[in-house]
Amino acid sequence: MKKIGQSKIVNLVVSLVIAILLATYVSSTKQGTSTSSGGSTNFSTLIPEKRATLKVPLNLQVDSDKYVVIGAPSTVKVGIEGSGPLVTAAQSHNDIQASVDLRSLGVGKHNVKVALRGVNSSLTSTITPQTVTVTIAQKKSAKLPVQVNFDKSKVATGYAVNDTVSDPKNVTISGPKANIEAVSYIDAKVTLDNNVKKSITQSVQLVARDKDGNAVEVNFSDKTANITLDVEPEDSKKLNLSATIKNGNSDDYSVTFDPKTVTAYGSSDILKSIDTINIPVDVTDISSKTTRTIKVPVQTGIVEYNVTSVKVTITPTTTSSTSSITSTSSSSSSSSSTSTTSTSSTSSTESSTSTTSKTEGQ
Repeated sequence: MKKIGQSKIVNLVVSLVIAILLATYVSSTKQGTSTSSGGSTNFSTLIPEKRATLKVPLNLQVDSDKYVVIGAPSTVKVGIEGSGPLVTAAQSHNDIQASVDLRSLGVGKHNVKVALRGVNSSLTSTITPQTVTVTIAQKKSAKLPVQVNFDKSKVATGYAVNDTVSDPKNVTISGPKANIEAVSYIDAKVTLDNNVKKSITQSVQLVARDKDGNAVEVNFSDKTANITLDVEPEDSKKLNLSATIKNGNSDDYSVTFDPKTVTAYGSSDILKSIDTINIPVDVTDISSKTTRTIKVPVQTGIVEYNVTSVKVTITPTTTSSTSSITSTSSSSSSSSSTSTTSTSSTSSTESSTSTTSKTEGQ
C-alpha cells in the first residue's frame, strides 16, 4: 500500500510538470498565431526584427512669401525598428516625412517639435533631434549684378583679360532683411591655372559678400553662373608695312601689301617704339608683276599679330625704261639713214653737173 501511494504521488508530480510544459507551449504558440479582428495573422514573434536609421529631409511649413527661416537643419535622423521586411520596405521607399509647423508663429526665435508621418504603425520610431530651434525673419529680396573675380597673376606675361561675361548677368537674392541689406556684391570667383594665354569658360559657385568680403547667408535664384574670361595679348597697335628688297635694287620694283597694315599685340613699351614692320621681299627671277604670300616676321616684344602672313604684289619698274631706250635708239638709226641718203644724192647731183660743164666746153 505504501508503494502504491508513493507511485501515485510521483505520477501526480510528473503529470503536473507535463501540464505546466504543455500550458507554456500552448501559450507561446497562441501568441505567435493569434488572429487580429481583421482576420490577418501576425507572425511578428516568428520573424526576425531589424533596426535602421534613415536620413529624412526636414520640411518647413511657413509662409515663404513673407518669411524666411534661419537655423533649421536640412535633414533629421529617423530610427525605425520592427520586423525585417517592414524595415527593409521603409528603407527602399522612404515615405517617411519630417516637418515643423511654423505657420502660427511670428518673427523671432522659436523651439518647435519635429513631427513624423508615413511610419508604419507596426514599427517603432525615434527622431533626432526631436525639437529644433529656428529664427523666423521678415523676408526681403534684391537683384544684384554678378561680379567676376580672378587672380591676375595667373595670366601669362604679355596677356590680359580684356572682357568678362557672366551668364546670368544678375541674380535675385532673398533672405532676412538684415542679411540682404548687408550684401555688398555677388562674388563669382574664377579659378585659373598658371600662365593662362587663352580664353576660358567656367561654372562658378556664387557667394554673397558684405563690404569686408565676408560671406552672407542668403538664398539665390541661381546658385551658379557660367563665367567667360576673354584672354588676349596685353596691348595692341596698328603697324604699317614696309618692303625690304633682297637680291635686287629697291628703285627697280614697286611693292604693295594686302592688308596694308597689321595689328601687333604685345608689351606696350615695345609697341610705343615701333610704327612699321619691315617685310623681307626676295625679287630673284621676278621680271613681271608677281604676287606672293609672305609671313610677318617675329619681332622681340611682340606676342602675336592679327594675321600670320600678308599678300605681297611685286611689280618691276624697269620695263618702261627699257622700251624708251629701244625707241630712242631706233629713231636715231632712222635719222642717220636719212642723212646718208641725202648726202649721196647731193654727191650724185654735183657729179652730174660737173660732167655737163665739161661737155659744153668741148
